[in-house]
Formats: sequence, C-alpha cells, structure tokens
Amino acid sequence: MGRKRAGWVPDQHGAWSMITLPFAIGLIEAVRAGVSGSWTATLFAFWLLGYFAFNAASGWLKAPPRRRPPFAKPLATYVIASAVAGLATVLLGGWGMAWWAVVYVPLLLPALWLASRRRERATLGGALTIAAASLMLLVVRFPDPVTLLDAGADAVRPLLLAGAMFAYFFGTVLYVKTNIRERGSRPFLIASIGWHAGATVAASALASAGPLPWWWAGFFLITTVRAADVPRRVWTPRRIGFLEACLCVVMLIGHLVSRPG
Repeated sequence: MGRKRAGWVPDQHGAWSMITLPFAIGLIEAVRAGVSGSWTATLFAFWLLGYFAFNAASGWLKAPPRRRPPFAKPLATYVIASAVAGLATVLLGGWGMAWWAVVYVPLLLPALWLASRRRERATLGGALTIAAASLMLLVVRFPDPVTLLDAGADAVRPLLLAGAMFAYFFGTVLYVKTNIRERGSRPFLIASIGWHAGATVAASALASAGPLPWWWAGFFLITTVRAADVPRRVWTPRRIGFLEACLCVVMLIGHLVSRPG
C-alpha cells in the first residue's frame, strides 16, 4: 500500500468478516428479542470507524518515527469520527452502553502494545482482537451490560453464540497460519486441528443439551476437515480467503433459518 493510503484503508481483508458477522448475528438476536433500535445504525458506524482508528493507530505505533506522519491524518480523522458516532450511540441507546468500555479497554490496550512491538500478528494479538469482535454480538443484543448480568437464562444463547464466534475466528487464525506463516509447522497443525476438533465436540455436546442447534456441530466438523486437509495442498491466499467467506455466509444463513429452541 502506498504512503498516501497508509492508515486509511485496512489491508487485512480477512478482518472484514470478523468485524461484520458478530454484529449481524447480534442484530438478528436483538430483533428477535425486541430490543433493537435506531442506535444500532450509529453503533455499527462507531464499530466500523473504531476499527479504522485501531488500524491507523496500529500502523502509527509499529512504523519507524520517520514514517509515522502519513498515519497522523487518518488516525485523527477516524478517532474524531468514531467519537462522534459513539456519542450519538449513547445518546440514542442510553449512557449505560458506555460501561462496555470496561470490557473493551483491557482487550484493545494490549493489542495496541503488541502493535507497537511489531507483534500484532502474534497469536495473542489475534486472540485479543477476535475476542473484541466476538463480544460485539453481546453489545448489540445487550446494549447495557447490566441487562446482560440480569438476563439469567436469556443470556445463555447469546453468550454461547459469542463463544462460537470466537471459536471459529480464532481457529481460522491457527488454520491460516498453517497455510502461510507457519506452513510445515507440525505443532501449529496439531494445534489447529485440535482446536477445531474440540470446538466440534463442544458444539455437539451443547446441541445435545439444547442451547445450540445441531447445525453448529456440522459447521465445526467441516472446519475441522478443512483444517486437516487444506494445509496438505498448495492453496493461494485468495482461495483460502474465498473458502472462509463461504463459511461465513453458511454461518449467517444457518443462524437466520434456525430459531431459538
């Protein structure tokens, strides 16, 4: 990416599904529960602009001092724009939404610190940003975190869905590493297959108990097969990304057609 575009457009194409899918599923849950409102539009703007600001901040932090100036303008622009969208969100949805910062700050600050050490692609960095993205499902469903604490049994399904989001996206981090940066690494391959297999077992157990539909178990079984099979082949990043996009569409459709039990 040229210096003129540095900080303006995120170049992590795989992050787009991570940004949008938990929000979309959280919105579906909010609509079904009758708690959605106009604040969801400004919340999505805040979330998207906040991601742009995080990307620009990461670029500024990891760049050598002499290469930081191009990041200053996009960073300032996105910080201001996201702040405006955030203010609009709490005005429409209630100031209780601001309490979600207590959850997000401990996730984002270490991620920015890793970026400053040029380790933003480390597995820990991926886990932190994926946790933040997955939690957005709960933010949309429970705009005030106090309502989540008071929801009781009604919180079980959204919490499990957020956990499923994390399980899929973190597994994808491991899987992509086995195809690119850690290709040929047996420990990473074992970790990737083991993670996906564990998610399949957990989804099957939860489906048997009732909180999750059975299609989740089938979905994670498919991801386990691809985690074991694709690293044996020579796939381009574009092809790997296309498969993940298809899996995200499958997940979204599966959630749309399955109703809470």
